[in-house]
Amino acid sequence: MPRGTRPKTDIAARRREVGRLYLQGKTQPEIAVELAISQPTISRDLKALRDEWLQSALVDLNEAKSKELAKVDALELEYWDGWRRSCEDAETVKQKGKAAGEGGKPQVTDVEKTAKGQAGDPRFLQGIQWCINKRCEILGIDAPKRTDITSDGKSIVVRLVNDG
Repeated sequence: MPRGTRPKTDIAARRREVGRLYLQGKTQPEIAVELAISQPTISRDLKALRDEWLQSALVDLNEAKSKELAKVDALELEYWDGWRRSCEDAETVKQKGKAAGEGGKPQVTDVEKTAKGQAGDPRFLQGIQWCINKRCEILGIDAPKRTDITSDGKSIVVRLVNDG
């Protein structure tokens, strides 16, 4: 068969085998000897595999981010609904009446409704803020966090040395 005319299924099968051996820690020359193909072919196969793996990882990461963002969005909607309900007037109903007679139903003689204004439950706003923070974190748009990993919080002294 002329060079470059192998069926794509043969190339895919060879690349799977090259990838398997590479992930086992074998070098390109070792893989070439074991599969009886040239080292440059192994190199091209590994480049193609790395590109595939990278593309797959990016798709998986984007898909995972999308799923988590959808969850945060749904939770935020619930918090907003709760906030709106917590701002509505609280209504209480008191019924006065006579005990049940022979018909089995009590007779209601007086109904008293009272409405009390509410300012809203701030816990819902805290939940909304959490959703906003989480969304920014997932998207990577939150402010960078300062981490001191070298000095254990102590001052670092820098000295200029003159080698002259």
